[in-house]
Amino acid sequence: MGKKTMYASVAGLLAVALIATSCTESVSPERTRYVPSFSYSPNGVALNRTNSTMGSSGSLLVKGFNPTNPHHGDAIVATFFWVGSTNVIDSVVDVLTTSPFTPVGNHYTLVEYVTAGGYSMATYIATNVQNFPDPNTDPGQRDILAVAAYLSQPVSDGGVTLSSWTGLEDNFTAALGSHSSKTGSGTEPMYAHADPISVNAGALVYTVTMSGLWGLDGPQGFTNTGQTGSDGSIKQSAAFAVQSSAGTVDPQWGWFFGAQDTWLVSTLALNTATSGVTTGDLTATTTTSGSDIDPDGFLVAVDGGTGQAVAVNGSVTFSALAAGSHSVGISGLAANCAAEGANPQTVTVTAGATATAAFSVTCAATSGNLTVNTTTSGSSIPASYTVSVDGGESQTIASTGSVSFANLSATSHTVALAVSSNCTVSGGASQTTTVPGGGTATVSYAVTCITPPGDLAVTTTSSGANIPSGYTVTVDGAQSQTIPSTGSVTFTNLSAASHTAVLTVPANCTVSGGPSRTVTVPSGGTAPLSYSVSCNAPPVVNAGPDESTLTGLLYTLRWSFTDANHNGPWTYTINWGDGTTSSGTTSTEGSFSTGHTYVTVLPRNFTVTVKVRDAAGAAASDPKVIKVLLL
Repeated sequence: MGKKTMYASVAGLLAVALIATSCTESVSPERTRYVPSFSYSPNGVALNRTNSTMGSSGSLLVKGFNPTNPHHGDAIVATFFWVGSTNVIDSVVDVLTTSPFTPVGNHYTLVEYVTAGGYSMATYIATNVQNFPDPNTDPGQRDILAVAAYLSQPVSDGGVTLSSWTGLEDNFTAALGSHSSKTGSGTEPMYAHADPISVNAGALVYTVTMSGLWGLDGPQGFTNTGQTGSDGSIKQSAAFAVQSSAGTVDPQWGWFFGAQDTWLVSTLALNTATSGVTTGDLTATTTTSGSDIDPDGFLVAVDGGTGQAVAVNGSVTFSALAAGSHSVGISGLAANCAAEGANPQTVTVTAGATATAAFSVTCAATSGNLTVNTTTSGSSIPASYTVSVDGGESQTIASTGSVSFANLSATSHTVALAVSSNCTVSGGASQTTTVPGGGTATVSYAVTCITPPGDLAVTTTSSGANIPSGYTVTVDGAQSQTIPSTGSVTFTNLSAASHTAVLTVPANCTVSGGPSRTVTVPSGGTAPLSYSVSCNAPPVVNAGPDESTLTGLLYTLRWSFTDANHNGPWTYTINWGDGTTSSGTTSTEGSFSTGHTYVTVLPRNFTVTVKVRDAAGAAASDPKVIKVLLL
């Protein structure tokens, strides 16, 4: 209902990911509010705490500051390393390593992401971190602060290095100075560095590098954070220097490559804090009552900035706000919800303290319920149907029974009942009804069912020669379909009873077992019926070309035939055209010679016809002309 997808709360993320990994209940323990402190230090910038881990995999890269937390007001620099060429980090958050994890809520900003050669490296920074056990005030360290990166895709290898720093500026925008990243590659020892950056006096210069498993020297004049790490495929290291005067720096890492590989370097500057405590916190609380309460909460923004998610009955804290008046507004309310009183509110923040802005929200009922009833009569009644509202998710409903849909909007809805093919719904399966706010609407269906029909699947296989493209199959003398000579057709919705099927084929084809069959079609099932057809082609006869001969002399006729079916033995008849014939039988195809003598007193033409018949009775003939001449 509210449009806050882009600002999913840290608590929501942890409920899905971190809490799932701890195998405990999904409700975090109640948060303890710690007295905030700030980053100003008369001694300038100094490294406070550091830790790292490598060899991680999956969709979460996380490391704690064990055994000892940073101090309130510190800045945290977290650099994540992984094998891959895409920035798969969805978000970076911090938590207390309780069971289950407790969200802390400090904001981490991406400063540099760089990728090359199948390696990726991203550096995030949070300034003026608060709301965790400070070793100064909680020496027992009952809870450890950890920083986690959630990934949109799992990685096969990755890690993280953490460092916390005292004396850096609280405000992130003021704290962040110049920053740069660069990549390169080589096959032999070389220097790796980003572009030179300008640095203010007293500022921290942080530089980090990543590559494969090679020797590595840190930049001259820089101090390693103490957390150089490697695993089975990648190595990383971070170093720092605090600048005594303003100028330009260009830290150079020395990689000792022995084969082709790629290096990544990011360098950044963070400015020192220049004053004492000048900021405070502001906590916005929400109390929501009424019906149809917006389930995904609201957004609270300070001075028109980016909103932070807050539960319908919850709170959210804005840290390190400048002392003075601020405008606090709540938004993302559903249409049926309204904030009481002023919105936005004007709240005064006192340095070193926490101000409160309380919002009361009231929501009116905008939903109701829907009950669907069914009654069914007839035969072959199924156990159930399905019913859906507005094309959404369906529910199973008994053939005579009821189901309910809860929390539907108080408006018009379309209800659709899906029944078996042997059933019909009186008045139609789709009905429109209006759901009253806070009430229940009812839709009733009367269904009638009959015994389901069945199908008949007819298949044909054909062999031989002169096979046609198809035949005709007829059921009960009424329904006819064309069926391929080798293929299948289906007759649907036949009554569950005995049926007669007849296959009609050309005269040169015969059906094994006869063309008429009786088949019983089952209710709701399919009966198979198969035909085997054999087709015959007549012989191909060649009497030869026209010829001439002399009267009284023996003439030799050379003729031939072939049969695609090879359907012998064959009988042949030669009509000599002078009233005489010759006949015989052969068991082979091919060429033959037959003699005959013509006697005539005058020159004359005779037409000779050769006719061949196969064993199935198919016959063909071929004529030719014989010109008889006198001696």
